[in-house]
Amino acid sequence: MRFTSLFIAAGVVLAGSATMATAAEGRFIHPADTSKDDRISKAEWVAYKLPAADFASADKNKDGLIDGPEFVAWDTAQKAKHAGH
Repeated sequence: MRFTSLFIAAGVVLAGSATMATAAEGRFIHPADTSKDDRISKAEWVAYKLPAADFASADKNKDGLIDGPEFVAWDTAQKAKHAGH
């Protein structure tokens, strides 16, 4: 299990995408989550250069943190929005 998590985490880092997120063994892994608490705070979001204006709309449950499902929903909407251009 440790190897799988390491492999997936390495894949996230190597992908180098600001919108790359991966779930491993029920965990939310994204390079913006510098505190490694499986959630992205507004400070982490902004520090990672994600659009500050998008944080509130991505935070669907309004708890001030972006969890895995919230990030995936935001990322999917962004990709759909940009695919139409």
